[in-house]
Amino acid sequence: MNKAGRLALVKSVLSAVLIHQLLAFAPPKKTLKQLEKIQHGFLWAGRADAHGGHCHVNWRRVCHPLEYGGLGVRDLERTGLAFRLR
Repeated sequence: MNKAGRLALVKSVLSAVLIHQLLAFAPPKKTLKQLEKIQHGFLWAGRADAHGGHCHVNWRRVCHPLEYGGLGVRDLERTGLAFRLR
């Protein structure tokens, strides 16, 4: 699968499942980091982990909206905080 297809899966399926979990409970930061690591690895390398030359852009940059040069992937920590403040 190419990177565009993996990006679509990360934005739709993986993020939706994780956001549903964020609505149900507030996981620890370590858990959120591990989940983002899985998304990160799948996006860049097509598997659960990516190291070295596979990572083309900083993950924080990827989480920026499209209008600001990012890829529009949701930041799980900020999204969870927004749900808890709601």
